[in-house]
Amino acid sequence: MTVQAPALTNSGVVLLIEDEQSLRTVWLGELTRMGFKVQAFNRADLALENLRQQAPDVVLLDLNLPGMPGMQALSEMLAIDKGLQVIVCTGHGSVPLAVEAMRKGAVDFLTKPVNLDLLEQTIRRSIQNANLVQENHRLRRAAAASPMTNVVAGTSPATLRMLETITRVARSEQTVLITGESGAGKEIAARQLHMFGSRANQPFVAINCGALSRQLIESEMFGHVKGSFTGADQKRLGLFEAASGGTLFLDEVAELPLDLQPSLLRALQYGEIRPVGSDQVRKVDIRVIAATNRELRSLVTENKFREDLFYRLAVLEIRVPSLRERCEDIKPLSEMFLARECIRANQNLSIDPSGHIRLTQYAWPGNIRELENAVVRLSVLANGPAITAADIEEYAFGVRVQGDHSGPLPSLQLRELERIAIAEAMRRFDGNKRKAAEALGVALKTLYNKLNSSPEPDEITDDEPEV
Repeated sequence: MTVQAPALTNSGVVLLIEDEQSLRTVWLGELTRMGFKVQAFNRADLALENLRQQAPDVVLLDLNLPGMPGMQALSEMLAIDKGLQVIVCTGHGSVPLAVEAMRKGAVDFLTKPVNLDLLEQTIRRSIQNANLVQENHRLRRAAAASPMTNVVAGTSPATLRMLETITRVARSEQTVLITGESGAGKEIAARQLHMFGSRANQPFVAINCGALSRQLIESEMFGHVKGSFTGADQKRLGLFEAASGGTLFLDEVAELPLDLQPSLLRALQYGEIRPVGSDQVRKVDIRVIAATNRELRSLVTENKFREDLFYRLAVLEIRVPSLRERCEDIKPLSEMFLARECIRANQNLSIDPSGHIRLTQYAWPGNIRELENAVVRLSVLANGPAITAADIEEYAFGVRVQGDHSGPLPSLQLRELERIAIAEAMRRFDGNKRKAAEALGVALKTLYNKLNSSPEPDEITDDEPEV
């Protein structure tokens, strides 16, 4: 008796490269029946062009092809994606060729004529392998980031008050608005809210509302159907659905275009979304956490943000204090960042007392993000086993104040500190706003706003002069 495997809801994309038309037609039909999405080509060069645009889950490659030989195609595919799952197909007399292909990186081989059950099993096994490889990479990246940096850290009164609020708010299912300066740790606070809540074992999905164009934001958030706009060559699941059961984090929510805000309001109010180009409404079950470094109430007054959406987002509010408001946390935070870098680089470094004093004296306009970047630079550039105040003066501070550096930084207003930081970044990168924004740790549109010369979102492009 043959037991058929249950159909999978997400069976994957198979790139089929076979020059024999009759066999290609048969395999196309059978693979589609098995539940795979198939892209079929009779030439390797055409398949390579497609591969550069959209990566499949598995490639089914005939080695005996006209034009570009299958072995050359294998090498070029693996050069594009070294983790690509390539199954080679060949005749009975060419098994040594298939073995050579596996030495070059193919994951399996089949000899023609191919048993259809074996074909399906081999493809599904390769898809599982691909998923395991991706998960392994994800876990490695998470380990490299270190869980230490994904929690709110510090013992200052301001931090302890914030932690108490996070613990209380996490028990609720209500929408939360997190406010605070750029780099203060708003996303870390959002992740801690998720971890402390009832959805901790479900997805945490983040989207930066200030980093995408209007059309891309809508598609990213709500998904789209095939053919809904130019380039929408297949159906796409939006992040609202990807976060189903878990938490969706909307970073820089103040940058959300006005004409998209009603859709977000409906999603929050009724738990309903409509993918771009679709006439069907879908239900979603998520908790939304939003964050901004701008004053939303002022934007509401200026008619730049919907009042009803503001009240829907700000059911509960958490303010993340700046690093200047919790100077006691600078020492433990810098030691935490340094310990992480030492683990990564397999080295032994510390910060001496003079270094800690100098770090505490600095105003940190870029907050925790600036402190972290400074510690990373110090871990690479500082001389000796202990980081000193002299090392910090030379390597850590991206913004320098003229005059005596031995005492505390002069008392400046935040707006003035921002102006100094932006002026220094623009000078350092010869006016390249994109690079300046990256160095400052803010979105490009945020930098435009700070410079008081912000164009419309659709006018912000990548064509800043390269240095």
